[in-house]
Amino acid sequence: MIKSKFDSSRANDDSLFRLNLGGLRDLNIYPIGKSSDMSFLNKYLLDENLKEDIRMIAEYFKLVTIDELINCLLVLMTLASCFIYNETKFCNSDCAHDEDIIDLSLIFSSITSFLFILNLILKYYHYFQLYKYAKYIPYYINFFKTRLLKSFIIEFILAILHPNLLFKNKTFTTNKTYNLKEVTYSYNDMFNLIQCLRLLYLIIIFAICSDFYGPRADRICKMIGKRLNLYFSFRALFIEHTPIMLGYCSLIICSMLSYMLKILNQPLELNDTNNYKTFGNCFWYVVVTMTTVGYGDIYPETTLERLIGYLISITGTVVVALVVSFFTDQVNLEDDEKNTVRFVERVNEKEKLMDSSVTYFKLNMLYLLNKKKMENGMIPKSEVNKNKLIRLLKEKIEAKKKFKALFHRFHIKFKLESDVDKIKKKIDNLDYTQKDLSLSINKVKNKIKELMRNMNGAPNIKISNIEENGVVDNKND
Repeated sequence: MIKSKFDSSRANDDSLFRLNLGGLRDLNIYPIGKSSDMSFLNKYLLDENLKEDIRMIAEYFKLVTIDELINCLLVLMTLASCFIYNETKFCNSDCAHDEDIIDLSLIFSSITSFLFILNLILKYYHYFQLYKYAKYIPYYINFFKTRLLKSFIIEFILAILHPNLLFKNKTFTTNKTYNLKEVTYSYNDMFNLIQCLRLLYLIIIFAICSDFYGPRADRICKMIGKRLNLYFSFRALFIEHTPIMLGYCSLIICSMLSYMLKILNQPLELNDTNNYKTFGNCFWYVVVTMTTVGYGDIYPETTLERLIGYLISITGTVVVALVVSFFTDQVNLEDDEKNTVRFVERVNEKEKLMDSSVTYFKLNMLYLLNKKKMENGMIPKSEVNKNKLIRLLKEKIEAKKKFKALFHRFHIKFKLESDVDKIKKKIDNLDYTQKDLSLSINKVKNKIKELMRNMNGAPNIKISNIEENGVVDNKND
């Protein structure tokens, strides 16, 4: 057993002991900086108490990871016993050993849940010690005053409510309301539903075993003033491996909800055209409901099934939103990519503009050449030639309109300014600056005139001595 180093004698240690890596931010000292900062950091890291804390933090992170893995294994064993119990109870065979299998599965479920509770106590003890060494909580606070107590109670309740022999033959009946059917459930069926929620441990274990949860991640989070927790690790893992995590979490959630529906539907005797019966039908209903399609070929027929349907609908909105945001992020371009696309568009538009200008130039030259030849008598003034000249004139006008339209679109789309526009803009700005300067000088002159009128026996000051920069020449004072 690892002994705690937190006692009253440590309160009188050097002040460096009271600092953690997150405190470096308050002192404006970072791992990357000046040599003086690095020397202070090295001195700080060489502190014996700090080295001991870092070693204990790494040790407790290992123990917490092992505890989570053991818990995940025990949850899978409990779920396997619940699955055997459920499938054996509702099978159509009249085997004499069915009752023995049911009893054994219930006993095994109780044993694994009991072992889970023991490991749960050990896990939260390790979490408590880890949070103390990591300075997340003061060393003098006990476990019951921390946020760990809330998580412990939730996991403890989930472990306690498991199928067992005490509730083997105890049942309850739902009321028949409207078009919903009346059905009798066992209390162990409800405990099976609760155990299905523990499939979420398979998602948590991914965050625990990732690089975003451990002593190194804890030190980095402290350097930037953050606190490491499973929620942060899960989000970081989701961002780093979005397609894998999105598919894995969706599969786990859909499987969990599908089996919950199958458990609720098994006591019913429905026809072959409208039932869940198989796990595949339940999974189909979950996917169709989550994607808001809703074919209506399968629908809930009891109150509890409707409650699961509500849960599926709410979960579907979250899953669909995550999928949409993922694909939106994949489609969105970065700044460099946006600049590249804009450059390509500009080059293409410029090429079209050049082609249009060349076409207009050719048609204009051809029209002027034919017109001059006709005027000089080099081409006879026949109806055919006149119609040809008129056709060239119309084509020239259309090409000019097209060129102007392309030039206007190019100018507006890319907000381009010609050299003449830039020079004109600079001149306008200069004019505005000179006007503002002259106005300010006139205001100063008027203010001085008012002061001179109000002053009795003031010295003679010539307004002409006021320079353009607003400074008064005091030579005549």
